[in-house]
Amino acid sequence: MAHLIIKNIGPLKDVELDLNRINVFLGPQSSGKSTISKILCHCQWVEKTCFMDSKELEYYQKPEVFYDSLVEYHKMEGFFNKNASIKYKGDYLTITYTHSSKRTIIKLKGGTSYSYPKISYIPSERNFVAGVSNFDKYNEGSNVILYFGYDWNDAKRAIKKLDISKLLNRNVLYENLKDEDYIFDNGSKIRLVNASSGVQSVLPLFQTILYMLSALYEKPRILSPSKENARKELTLFFQRMQFNIIKGNSISKDDKQDVNQLLTIFKSMAINGVKSIRNINDLSNEDLLNAFIDIDNLFEYHYTQLFIEEPEQNLFPDTQQEFIYWLLSNISNERQHAVVVTTHSPYILFALNNCMMGGLVKDNIPDDKRRDFPSYSSWIDPKSVSVFEICDGEIKCIQDKDGIIEDNYLNKAYKKNAEEYLSLLNYYDDEE
Repeated sequence: MAHLIIKNIGPLKDVELDLNRINVFLGPQSSGKSTISKILCHCQWVEKTCFMDSKELEYYQKPEVFYDSLVEYHKMEGFFNKNASIKYKGDYLTITYTHSSKRTIIKLKGGTSYSYPKISYIPSERNFVAGVSNFDKYNEGSNVILYFGYDWNDAKRAIKKLDISKLLNRNVLYENLKDEDYIFDNGSKIRLVNASSGVQSVLPLFQTILYMLSALYEKPRILSPSKENARKELTLFFQRMQFNIIKGNSISKDDKQDVNQLLTIFKSMAINGVKSIRNINDLSNEDLLNAFIDIDNLFEYHYTQLFIEEPEQNLFPDTQQEFIYWLLSNISNERQHAVVVTTHSPYILFALNNCMMGGLVKDNIPDDKRRDFPSYSSWIDPKSVSVFEICDGEIKCIQDKDGIIEDNYLNKAYKKNAEEYLSLLNYYDDEE
């Protein structure tokens, strides 16, 4: 998992954390939740891009490129103090950015494998995307809202009908008819741009995540002709190499010729994994096999990395809870999808706590009783979840030794309000 250090950016003074599969950042408005999420997303995107293309590795180390692309895409102009810095340690590389010099240093980590992710950032401004007619024609600049619109359009092309009744607790259906989005609600047919703010918030959120976690993987990626041909050749070679290694055979002349042709194709794509391989004789059979296994990772997404800002926006508490249950039930599959969530909703935390407690006690619950719990399909091992509170520019984990969320400031706020209400109640004169 990744390690991230942020200093003196926006409201953040000194933040250091290890990332988990599921990461939740909470805190008051403007405390730095989204700042962490945006920086992490950018670092993972640069890591992914550099893995694909060695030219990008050089490009992102040019003065101000890393910084300028982060600021433009995530709208972070003015966030960086003169002594700001970022250090990211990922699975494939490390990134160190020092703002005083605008210098970025990227170093590859030797001997590590890399799982290629699909990265999707779902901003809090998603209502804007759903509320604007013909948003697909909007192309101003390069920013997170625009690219979320692209992701959502991909989702709508793959999922033309969608039932969102369970989340909203009433019969509400979405359908795309002749490239126009409609909501069918209580017998009414409403254009999405005229629908309620809750529907405009939950539909792009739900539909995009559903696509990113499942529909995206139901069909092979569409590859360029050269890459598709290279994949077919690689598959045949991979099968022969497996046989040679098992049998202890040397590589035949024909195999050497095929491999050198493949190396030429991959070098033309500037892929780091084969840049240093000049000739098949440079490596042993097993080393060469491992190199091509790494290359094969380029052809398919292995998992989805989601970044979700304020899923509670415009949603009723029950809907917030249902969303978390649905999300975790889809995250917890064999692909090891990962998610970063920013929130200031207690209902999001309470729902998450139920899922983690269920993961702790599930073996103690009789089989015939498990389905009595609404969170049943979403129970998760607390070890795969990290919940952080941001306060005064710093960060702390608010989970106990078992991973359950401790008594944090949201619970304290409830108690404070209750105490005030009880004090006021002393002066209430119930004449009846």
